[in-house]
Amino acid sequence: MFLIVYGKIKMTMKIAIINNLYPPFNRGGAESVVKQQVNDLTQQGHVVFVITTKPLFNFQQLKTDKSLDYKIYRFYPANIFSFYNLNKLFLILRVFWRLIDIFNLHSYFKIKKILTQEKPDVVYTHNLTGLGYLIPHLIKKLSREFILSDSEGSREEQDNPYIKNNKIKHIHTIHDVALIRPSGLLISGQETESILIKLYFKLTRWLFNSPDEVIFPSTWIKDYYTQHNFFANSKKQVIKNFNVEIKNLLSNKTLKTPTKVNLLYIGQIEKHKGILFMVKAINKLQITNYKLQVIGDGTLFKRVKQLASKNQHIKFYGQQSNQQIKEILKQTDYLVVPSLCYENSPTVIFEALELGVPVIASNLGGIPELIKDKMNGYLFKANDKNNLIKILKKL
Repeated sequence: MFLIVYGKIKMTMKIAIINNLYPPFNRGGAESVVKQQVNDLTQQGHVVFVITTKPLFNFQQLKTDKSLDYKIYRFYPANIFSFYNLNKLFLILRVFWRLIDIFNLHSYFKIKKILTQEKPDVVYTHNLTGLGYLIPHLIKKLSREFILSDSEGSREEQDNPYIKNNKIKHIHTIHDVALIRPSGLLISGQETESILIKLYFKLTRWLFNSPDEVIFPSTWIKDYYTQHNFFANSKKQVIKNFNVEIKNLLSNKTLKTPTKVNLLYIGQIEKHKGILFMVKAINKLQITNYKLQVIGDGTLFKRVKQLASKNQHIKFYGQQSNQQIKEILKQTDYLVVPSLCYENSPTVIFEALELGVPVIASNLGGIPELIKDKMNGYLFKANDKNNLIKILKKL
């Protein structure tokens, strides 16, 4: 297949994109990144198909979704619960779920069937928790076994830089620390690694081995995996999820509403996201010329709402559409990202900066690569109420 672009011949390829979730089943920023990648590759003329999961409550036999310009293969990988609702499980059940997930043979053979049928040139993998960690081995195995229709390959296949010796190229993108920490979370103050964690990441390191390329959205997460000796023979590069120019947003800063500061939190209502910490800190403010809007849902929604019940300056919106979030962001003075965990490259920060909204965020993980203190936002020490309060009072 070929595509004519600006008078030149540009090769088009068949590309598989594998991620544990895909819209409308969203849990975090990774799904937005994957959706953007699908759109970009489709617009470039490539033939794209997506392999992802669907929740147990919507179980059907494996089938393709033909309502879009690309195929979506959705299936429920056999387990005691679906990944989409994993946070509702008790801890002991999560342990059993994790053991099944790592070596999920049902998922392995489902995906093998799809890849064998589709014969992609390139496979992009993202978050594989919920699909199983046997997938990298499967891609490598199919690479060796891939049989081209012509024994010597067509001229296009010979010229394709992504196909060497009839192999499929595997490119993996890291979105979190899930290959080192089973929870996918590295909490500030809890960096010590137990024996179980060490055994876990040695297993995942062996299972993933070395894809052809590994993409890291932040230098921090690249260094973190390198320190743990992951992907020894892979080509590694740092590529930001989205392109946003870092510019001074604080010089000549004017408020959207002259009489008060409009603050906004967007994200999961979970402890590791710092929402409890933030509300407790804001409740201690001795000033009243502010408004905090909270967008999102999670297991702690009722608890956080109760904590803020006596504070008339805090308003909860629950889940909102992307368009609604964008409209609220436009009326926001500062986005607050109070994470207690090491973030990789939060999508919400890109969304804010793109609209010219400065960000107040924890100085953890890859966040300092996006937020330059006193330039396009403010950084504070994670879980330090006094530090956050000092910044808010200054505003």
